[in-house]
Amino acid sequence: MTGLEIASGAVGREGSHVSTHGADYEAAIQWLRQRGNGAASWGDDGLFGGITAAYSECIQIGLNALTGVSGEIDGTGEGMVAVARTTSDAEAANAESIGQTWA
Repeated sequence: MTGLEIASGAVGREGSHVSTHGADYEAAIQWLRQRGNGAASWGDDGLFGGITAAYSECIQIGLNALTGVSGEIDGTGEGMVAVARTTSDAEAANAESIGQTWA
């Protein structure tokens, strides 16, 4: 024995919760995208043109990075669900195999 135990039911449930958090995170990022970058409120007198362009680009880069994070959160949740399913399947196969060996 390795001493490694997995409560596959709990891992599966928590994996679903993590995936839900990933979806919530993605929804928040989409809300920020729809909101815009806020630079328009500064007005356009020509003085701030370079600053607003750089600011807008930084906002977009940040939102793109955060979108990647939401994908990782969701992927982690899906991975946890897959581990739980695979563990349960392996335990069932092992129990069946052991039962046949000692029959």
